[in-house]
Amino acid sequence: MKFVILLIIVLAVLVWFQRLKKNLVERARQATQAAEQYRRNAEAAAAANSSGATGQASVGGASPQVETMVACAHCGLHFPASEAVTDHSGAIFCSEEHRRLQVAERTRAP
Repeated sequence: MKFVILLIIVLAVLVWFQRLKKNLVERARQATQAAEQYRRNAEAAAAANSSGATGQASVGGASPQVETMVACAHCGLHFPASEAVTDHSGAIFCSEEHRRLQVAERTRAP
């Protein structure tokens, strides 16, 4: 009876190791595929940038929009131009709060 229990335990450990090995191999394969996809995307983006492409660039099946970055007149933070808040003078801000603070500083200065 002891040998039967020992045999069952040994078989269970062997099955567990086989499943562990299978999972590790699958994870390594997925990581390799992800790294290869990242490398291809980086090469495509570099090629698009070096050729002076603007607008949309097809990278890995996706079409990301290339967008101009602007700096906030109050804090200097760079952010996409589509998120910009401007005042009557055309100054660009990252938020409505920074636009309001800048206007307050202008009115306070002599």
